[in-house]
Amino acid sequence: MKRRYIFFGVFLCFFTVSQAQINELGAFLGGSNYIGDIGKENYIWPNSFAAGLVYKWNMHPRYAIRTNYTYTKLTADDLDSDNSYRKERGFDFANDLHDFSVGIEFNFFKYNLDKLGYTQTPYIVLQAGVANYAVRGDVEGNEGGRTFNFVLPFGLGYKFKLAPNIGVAVESTFRYTFKDDIDGYPYSGSEGVDIGNSNGNDWYVFTGISIVYAFGRPGCYTGSF
Repeated sequence: MKRRYIFFGVFLCFFTVSQAQINELGAFLGGSNYIGDIGKENYIWPNSFAAGLVYKWNMHPRYAIRTNYTYTKLTADDLDSDNSYRKERGFDFANDLHDFSVGIEFNFFKYNLDKLGYTQTPYIVLQAGVANYAVRGDVEGNEGGRTFNFVLPFGLGYKFKLAPNIGVAVESTFRYTFKDDIDGYPYSGSEGVDIGNSNGNDWYVFTGISIVYAFGRPGCYTGSF
């Protein structure tokens, strides 16, 4: 009989946790910038609008499962570069990009929008994802189109409680890609001049603010908050 009570208690605890975790759903607004063979070489220099959705499942006050969808039009222009060679070359591009990513958000301190003292913290993000964007045809006559590219997002942020059930986060996340073709020049420029760097793939960065609404309530791990 005692075992039955223990089993029932464990089952009830598990059911409560699985059904009543803290969830966060909201929107991201900010900017993007490209790091590659064209334009400025700054790591963070938002020059295009970016917007998307973010969802977090707070499994624990120190970490959450997080997924994102973000849209932007990446742009870069050699005329904005501090590199004299790029300025003289004068290439530019624009590319509509859709980013899908999922991973973990680690909080430096315990975080819970419902409990005083735990309503703000810096955090880091580690994710995996894919990007969808347009590619240009190459000099061998292969047609362009849209392609998917694996990306590895990582970054830093700071989040805090704005109002009951409302949280705000400010962050920058870097995306390392596994190809060198986002700028539309994977093979050569308009005059047959190779502009790609075979030793480095493209990067892009999202910098901005997310506003989320928290719903659901903590389960049996409430005491750890």
